[in-house]
Amino acid sequence: MIWILSVVPFWSATLIPTFDGNLVLPPHLGNPTERAQLSPYRCTTLELCQIFGTSAARKLILTGFLDFRQQLAANGFRHGFQWLGGSFLEDKETRHNAPPADLDVVTLYRNVTMAAVQAFATANHGLWDLDAVKNQFRLDHYYVDIAYNPELTVEQARYWVGLFSHTRDNIWKGMLRIELNTADDDDAARQHLLTIP
Repeated sequence: MIWILSVVPFWSATLIPTFDGNLVLPPHLGNPTERAQLSPYRCTTLELCQIFGTSAARKLILTGFLDFRQQLAANGFRHGFQWLGGSFLEDKETRHNAPPADLDVVTLYRNVTMAAVQAFATANHGLWDLDAVKNQFRLDHYYVDIAYNPELTVEQARYWVGLFSHTRDNIWKGMLRIELNTADDDDAARQHLLTIP
């Protein structure tokens, strides 16, 4: 069962809303002019795993996501957040009679120098290369340096929100936001995944 979100200030943590009639997260919760009712909905990794860790296939993807987050934090990506989207956040099993194959993630980071990013990309090819990340962690993952250039940040946000806010068959849907570097939540999420058969 998916929890329904209560109306709270847009900067506070919220719960993941229930699927709408299209079997997707709603793009908003009734009033699209109220920030608290708009996607992306803030949640923790524990809430993500509690709501979407409903099968062995989903558990595998979530474990990869937690492993990837651990590697990011270990390599200095501690400030920022991640946007989550894709069919993982839909009831794909009902809509398409198949489990999701991966989780779509954009890491929007700051306070990492360009030299550190280049060193990270060179030393950690498996965390930077799209195919390697997909194979190892089951993520369709991209990076955005939100402190690099304001205009580029706006364009990147426009692109990713536009992409994540629709299904392949043009149904409006919502997405999630999770803060980076939340080791305690991530540990609790791992413990929860161990309870899933």
